[in-house]
Amino acid sequence: MSTLKLVEKMYDAWLDGIRKLDKKEFIIGERLPGICQAAGLSDIKAEVQADGWLYSDPRRRLADVKQELRINILQFKTRYKTDRKYAIAGGMTNARINAYNRQTLAKMRALLSNTKKLRSDPTMYAASLFLVSGTKTV
Repeated sequence: MSTLKLVEKMYDAWLDGIRKLDKKEFIIGERLPGICQAAGLSDIKAEVQADGWLYSDPRRRLADVKQELRINILQFKTRYKTDRKYAIAGGMTNARINAYNRQTLAKMRALLSNTKKLRSDPTMYAASLFLVSGTKTV
């Protein structure tokens, strides 16, 4: 299985596991206006704030990029057991989870140890925040 397919399967299983075990929904942003409307709010406004970045972006200081990678490795290791629990609940096998974990850590360590590879990595990372507001007449 390709790395991309493995990452997609792991992410989907992780989300399914959270839904099953914790009864929580992580992909909620696009549903927020409808939820607000169902709650009786009017004048609903939505704003999306997004931040995308590349490790290869020359505007980012190399020291900052490497520090971010170190933090990502620590977070990955910290969340390992919890993420495994969710991925298994979402249908992933231990073998695929192990493969995903090995590949992910290997890639992050390889980027951290090789500046040239780090600065030519095409991976894009993004984060977004959905802000939704409305008014309720009493």
